[in-house]
Amino acid sequence: MRTLFLFLLLVPALAWGRGGVDAYLGLGDEDNDYNEALDIPWVEIETQVQRGPVEEDLTELEIRNLPPGMTLLGDLNNLTVDRRDHVTRLWLVVRSESGADNGSYEGFRCATGEYKVYAYYNPKRSTPLRVVRLPRWKTIRPRDYRLDLAKGTLCSGTNPRDPDRIRAYPVRQSGDYHSPFD
Repeated sequence: MRTLFLFLLLVPALAWGRGGVDAYLGLGDEDNDYNEALDIPWVEIETQVQRGPVEEDLTELEIRNLPPGMTLLGDLNNLTVDRRDHVTRLWLVVRSESGADNGSYEGFRCATGEYKVYAYYNPKRSTPLRVVRLPRWKTIRPRDYRLDLAKGTLCSGTNPRDPDRIRAYPVRQSGDYHSPFD
C-alpha cells in the first residue's frame, strides 16, 4: 500500500518534468505559441494645447453627479479621438449659476477608465490658459461627474465612441458600438 501511495505521488512529478502536461487542457508546453515579446505596448501621442475653449463651440451635457447649480459644457466641435492611442480629448467647462467658468482640456481612456488633465482655462485670470507640466493618468472615481461623462457620452464599453456620433447624439444610444480597429 505504501509503495502504491509513493507511486501515485511520483507519477505527476515525472509527467511534469517531461514536457509539462496540463491535465485540465490536455496540452503540453509545446502547444503554447503565445509570445509576450510580440505584444505592442500602448503609447500615448504627444498632446499640445494651444488655446482655450470657444464659447460658440460649447454644448451643454447631461451629467448627474455635478454639484447643485453647476452645468457641464463640452467643446464637441473640437472633440477628437486619435486612432493611434484611442484617447478621446476635449475641452470641458463647468459653469456656475452666477456665470463663473472653469475649464479643463482632458483626455479619456475608455479601455482603462482613466482621465488626464492637460490644461486649465479660466477667462478671468491674467493668464487664462495654464498648461499642466507633467499630466498624469488618474482613475475615474465612482461618484465623479467624469464617470457619467465617460459612460454616458464618450465611451461605448471599453471603446471610444465615434466623434461624429457624439456630436449628433451626446447621450449614448443603443447600438452605438464603435470598434477602434475599423
